[in-house]
Amino acid sequence: MIGTTLFALASSAFLYALPPSPIDRDLLRGSFYWLQGYAYQIPVKYLNGELNAARLYEDDKLLGPANSDREEIATKGGGRFQLFRDSKSFFGPVLLLSTSDNTNPNTNGRKYHLK
Repeated sequence: MIGTTLFALASSAFLYALPPSPIDRDLLRGSFYWLQGYAYQIPVKYLNGELNAARLYEDDKLLGPANSDREEIATKGGGRFQLFRDSKSFFGPVLLLSTSDNTNPNTNGRKYHLK
């Protein structure tokens, strides 16, 4: 019992000594909600700058074209996206996107950054 307590204290001290990891505010977190076709949407919590100037990255690859038509995002996909304000969204801006290869962004293993 004393050994277990000492181990817990030593582990806690070690974890406390580690520097905190920086938060990547550009990383899109949460579930992407399927809308239709190749289109998925996600609320955006942090956005620096104007909606029209936003750039979307899939890992390190720039996606686009930006500000695409919703119908084209759903039917053609290929990395098209649109960032807009939705009056129904609690969080503010909403990102409507398609992945570069039209796969599900929840399961394809890639990270998406909005800058």
